[in-house]
Amino acid sequence: MRKVLLAILAVSAAIGRAMGQETASPNDIQEGHKLAIMVCANCHLAASDQREQPILRPPAPSFASIVQRKDVTADWLQNFMKTTHRGIDNPQGMPNPSLLDFQLKQVSAYLLSLRKTR
Repeated sequence: MRKVLLAILAVSAAIGRAMGQETASPNDIQEGHKLAIMVCANCHLAASDQREQPILRPPAPSFASIVQRKDVTADWLQNFMKTTHRGIDNPQGMPNPSLLDFQLKQVSAYLLSLRKTR
């Protein structure tokens, strides 16, 4: 029975990676939540328990709304956060948050944990 369970978990993880989604640990989600509040909450409603509302007016899309988009995967989120979206042609674009790879993984794990199943 244990071998069957391990096989099912391995197949599930492989399917998730193939779909651009890594399995996230509870620690990744927790650390991503902390990072989101520290780094992202000035512009986004990143967490329902953040102490202050975003100072950006109007605020950037909430994390809860971002993850409801069909095309959002862990890979997409991490790539998006690595890219600077601000420049001469887009002065109001999102600045690059300058997170390390493991931090990008944590924030994307947190974001995906907010996704509601349909």
